[in-house]
Amino acid sequence: MSCLKLFNLNSKTSFHFLWFRLKGVSGAKIASEYRAAGEDKQNYLDSSNSSKMNQAFTDDYSSEYSGEYVWSSNESATDPVSSEVKESMRKLSLVIYFLTFLLGVPGNMFVVYIAGMKMKRTVNTIWFLNLATADLLCCLSIPFSVAEILLKHHWPYGSVMCKILPSVIVINMFASVFTLNMISLDRFTQVITPVWAQNHRNLLLARLSCAAAWVLALVLSLPFMLLRHTFTDFNTTLCTFHADEEGDSSLPTLGRLSVIRFVFGFLIPLICITTCYGFIARKLGRSNFHSGRAFRIMLAVIVAFFLCWLPYHIVDLIIIYREESSSFVASALDPLAVSLAYVNSCLNPILYVFMGQDFKSKVKLSLRRVFERAFSEDGTQASRSTQSQQMHSV
Repeated sequence: MSCLKLFNLNSKTSFHFLWFRLKGVSGAKIASEYRAAGEDKQNYLDSSNSSKMNQAFTDDYSSEYSGEYVWSSNESATDPVSSEVKESMRKLSLVIYFLTFLLGVPGNMFVVYIAGMKMKRTVNTIWFLNLATADLLCCLSIPFSVAEILLKHHWPYGSVMCKILPSVIVINMFASVFTLNMISLDRFTQVITPVWAQNHRNLLLARLSCAAAWVLALVLSLPFMLLRHTFTDFNTTLCTFHADEEGDSSLPTLGRLSVIRFVFGFLIPLICITTCYGFIARKLGRSNFHSGRAFRIMLAVIVAFFLCWLPYHIVDLIIIYREESSSFVASALDPLAVSLAYVNSCLNPILYVFMGQDFKSKVKLSLRRVFERAFSEDGTQASRSTQSQQMHSV
């Protein structure tokens, strides 16, 4: 089943315009259609309709229109979500973007600095460095997203950036979730097959795994990038998905790609990670499972990831497999759901601080020391403790 993310259009003319435009019909062809139907050309070109057109495109900077939806003026009239609610969601999403950028850029830069330059390289630091790199790239793209929203969805960055910038958050999602999967498998092998982990767990394997995560993330994001393009109507440049002049729209393909994104970017990773930690908890017992610092931190990071991305996928699936009233609500919540997905990019440095050790000892340490302790290997500390006891007995 296919659909198009819903737009806040209030006139029959605007509905027809958007429908024809998404089908790839040129502006001249649209005008002739209106003349043939007895429509007034001046109404079609009226500046108020231009304003509505500019408002039509979703506040989801990285959204992928998922299919085709045939509009009618009656459907606009039955929209149960008021324009005030939609505007409130838009403003709230802008606030969330601002806070995410404010916290995420310095936080992730500090993690990259500590894990990449100041700490001894371990498998754990490679995992954390990879997550921080993906999150930092995502946070750095936020100003472009905010600017586009404030410009009423006018796209000022050109056709090349139209393909790249909206895809950053999707690449971040795939790279992060694949890294979290590898971390879960790493923990699984340490607990379930410790002999294999001792013989094969090394820096080279961790680096290759991270490189594979980025390659796979780019491959899965590439179709979304290739289908994007810019077009200009009413002196406004818009960044959307391709529909050629013969009406061969890419929108049904986007619907299938959205399902693939949900399956590989959320559902399968969730099953894999839950299974790994389920076996780990069963092997160690509940008390031992929660005692390790590294386990606590990674569990918090994984839970935060899925909580932040869950609204994004739910809203997207509701719009794809729509029921009319719920689709209107989902379209109104879409900007908020996307901004919450961005929030995940600023949470990890905060979790490293507040989950890494007890708060009383935290306040006595510099931030650098806090991050170093958060990224340290539990096994390394245990080994040092054993060596200390042996020295003391001698």
